[in-house]
Amino acid sequence: MELAHEDLMLLLNGLYELGEESFSVVHPAEEIGELLRIDLGDATDSTVSMTTGAVTYEDALDEIEREHGPTVRKELPNEAAYVKAVTASGIFDIQNREELDKFITRYGYQDLQEGHPPRYAGFDTNLLPWRMHDVLGIDPVLHTKPGGRAPVNGYALLEGVDSELSISYRYGTNAMPASALADAFGPEYERLAGQPTEDNRETRLGLREYRRLRETRPHDIISTGTGDTNIIDGCAEYYADKPTGEILFSNDYGFVDEARERKVPAVHVDFSIDFPRRLTGTWGQIATLLYQLAVLFGVLVLPRATLYGVWDGKSERNWKNEEIDIDTRSEKLAAILERDQPIVQAHALRQ
Repeated sequence: MELAHEDLMLLLNGLYELGEESFSVVHPAEEIGELLRIDLGDATDSTVSMTTGAVTYEDALDEIEREHGPTVRKELPNEAAYVKAVTASGIFDIQNREELDKFITRYGYQDLQEGHPPRYAGFDTNLLPWRMHDVLGIDPVLHTKPGGRAPVNGYALLEGVDSELSISYRYGTNAMPASALADAFGPEYERLAGQPTEDNRETRLGLREYRRLRETRPHDIISTGTGDTNIIDGCAEYYADKPTGEILFSNDYGFVDEARERKVPAVHVDFSIDFPRRLTGTWGQIATLLYQLAVLFGVLVLPRATLYGVWDGKSERNWKNEEIDIDTRSEKLAAILERDQPIVQAHALRQ
């Protein structure tokens, strides 16, 4: 069964209904095992225990490299991507929140009624996969104040970033066969045949965010080449003669320094090296966490179900709808999902 990111609450509801109120999220590789444990308590304040922290996970990657070689290791997210995926869910914050809030307050919240020029936000390629417009709390649709001021008024969408996100190496064509991954991690990985490799799954997450902003938010499409210098040059030239201003966000200090040299306001987004063992979040944030990790790792094993972030036959429609494939190993869970999915979809169509 294919479920969209926004419908993963059905999975949580189904597990809860079957008494799986506390469950493990496991990676099939023996060297990794349990990544985290979810306790579905209060829908607005549930617990996520990070059994495998980033440092422990890095040790597991080292073990995998010793057992299977560096090529296999690269087919799993590195420890930094693991932390960023957890941050993207919203249950764990970015490290320099105070600095970013000051930056956004200084350059954003334009008073358009008083004639202030709009301000658009642009993201470097390395931030798009991690849902920064949500994590930073700057989205003009979601975070406009009652008085009408928005943190930013739209997005500067950079063609060079789009190009960098559109690369797609795939298992069995221009990358190692999925069967080799299955030998290392488990038979579940056979289903990744023909799908993007791990680093390209990260960029796929970013590409979806880029296109979602293009489809649903005010924006400028800015013609740029790829690479920091070309992207920043394109931004500076595009806005040089326009009233609208821009601010840039990156996880690359070189990008930020280069932007500032061109007099474009820019700030670095810091991610932590590791996360605390115990986090809390809403069921919605936990659903986002499962979606991000499923795509990043390719496969997650839960009680009664195996989640495939990518699978043979995953189509462009699946990517656009942010869908994952749920292989239910429980007839009861399958029955609950089949019962509830049409109800939710019918409700969504009426909205």
